[in-house]
Amino acid sequence: MSSNPVTRIVSVEAARLCEKWVKFRQSCSKDDQLDLSTSEPTVDSVLDMVERMNKTWQEKRKQGAGRKVMAFFHRFCGTLDSHSSLLKLLPEGNEYVSIFTGTLNAVIKASVNHERIAEGVSEALSSIGENITECKAELEIFHTMDMLERVAELYAHVFLFLSSIMDYLAKKSVMRLIDSFNENLCKKFQDEIKLINAKSALMRNIAARGSRAEVRATRLMIEDLGRDVRIGLEGEARNRAEMKHFANLVDRELLQAQRERQEDAKGWAVDQRLAGSTSLLTTPSILSAMPSTNEWTAEQVSINSAHLEDFFHRDRVRLPYDLSAAVMVPAETLRQLTDWTASPSPRLLWMDGPPTEADDMENMVTTIAAKFVDLASQCRIPIMSYFCELRRGELLRSGHSRETQGAIAVASALLRQIIELLLPRFEAEVDFSEARFHLLDGTVGSWDESMAVIRALTELLPEKVFCVIDGLHWLDDTSTERYLKELIHLLRGSKLKTLFTTTGRAPCLREELSVSETLVLKTFGQNCGTCALDDSAIETLDD
Repeated sequence: MSSNPVTRIVSVEAARLCEKWVKFRQSCSKDDQLDLSTSEPTVDSVLDMVERMNKTWQEKRKQGAGRKVMAFFHRFCGTLDSHSSLLKLLPEGNEYVSIFTGTLNAVIKASVNHERIAEGVSEALSSIGENITECKAELEIFHTMDMLERVAELYAHVFLFLSSIMDYLAKKSVMRLIDSFNENLCKKFQDEIKLINAKSALMRNIAARGSRAEVRATRLMIEDLGRDVRIGLEGEARNRAEMKHFANLVDRELLQAQRERQEDAKGWAVDQRLAGSTSLLTTPSILSAMPSTNEWTAEQVSINSAHLEDFFHRDRVRLPYDLSAAVMVPAETLRQLTDWTASPSPRLLWMDGPPTEADDMENMVTTIAAKFVDLASQCRIPIMSYFCELRRGELLRSGHSRETQGAIAVASALLRQIIELLLPRFEAEVDFSEARFHLLDGTVGSWDESMAVIRALTELLPEKVFCVIDGLHWLDDTSTERYLKELIHLLRGSKLKTLFTTTGRAPCLREELSVSETLVLKTFGQNCGTCALDDSAIETLDD
């Protein structure tokens, strides 16, 4: 164990991670076991491992499998240098880099032949890596003893997380379970991932000297999450902490099971409550929760609406793919898209692509949408987005179809992103209290209230805000017709300029949008002249 007080905690977890690595490698089958003769504990070796995985999966990708997994892994690879840079800030940092990359090689190799495992591992690593990358530059400049201690504690949690992953995967029965069923490894470790991301966010905010409100909100989250009880302990104390941690896991899973059992009963209760919603809004309990003035803070509204994160998937707000490569689009399409971005009207534009079964970046229209969002973000133009899907194996709330649950996901995602664009402090004669937001419970029964809140919030946005909704055709059926039409009406009457992109039947869009608001893409064939979609398409917005 290191005698340096800065790295004492991380050195304990690094040593335990080394022990777990040896046992984990020995427990793997021959096909899943890391070959030490061809692998070194370096960043380049991890990149080579992912590239070998990519080649192994080439045939699977042709069959439609593995695209999302490789996208997550490639995105994570882009964060490896940031991990390395932060670890090297610590005393004996090169040793920690070797332990980190060596463990990654073993875990990635073990997941090559197990798609469900690879999906969970890649998504978790990508999520953690993104947050690390965002704070790397500031931390290299803001190099204080306090910050070094925070880096050490952060990677103590990262090492503990990797140890837990290896423990979990070492069980052969677990490997078979994940392969056979919809076991979500990333969800299994969501609390650990959330804690790591919260700690890196706090470091980024401190280093960048962000607004006091933002730092305070993140600190509140950290205090609520606390520290993993096992961190830095050894011997008997470690054993007791492991038992306590296991007990906490059991409690969490029992609580989750209880919540799921209550789901059926909840539908009836929601209907009853909303039936009397008019009188409810005037009851003393609600009125007492409202502020005495009409002053609000974005932080306050964000906290009040935090539960909405449970109703959509954050990885569908921005797709986890490398968008650095040029995206080629038909010249006429690019011209129309550029004209639309520069003009105050129409507010809505529908890019109607040819029907295709391809998903995400295999779908050219989705690629255009993702590139547009990325370019706007690079140009610091306010933009919100959501990429619709019918997620395999997702638990449906009582009384919902996959399509209605998808529509609620779109509304919830837009609402949360609108809040992120609010001024730090603002005035509004509207109720944004916690009590009101809790009426939005992720069911179609609260749809009207969701629309009302979105309508009120969009009035507080600046003039130039874009919105991109991709894949609405996945959600368009008889069960969602009313809800999708109401959403389209709301967006048409708002300040937002909204781009819809689809590659399938979308009756609601066809009924609600005029010919002048529709951009039909008939082909991406070789005989079609193309141009690169770049920041020139939105450069006029900076004027």
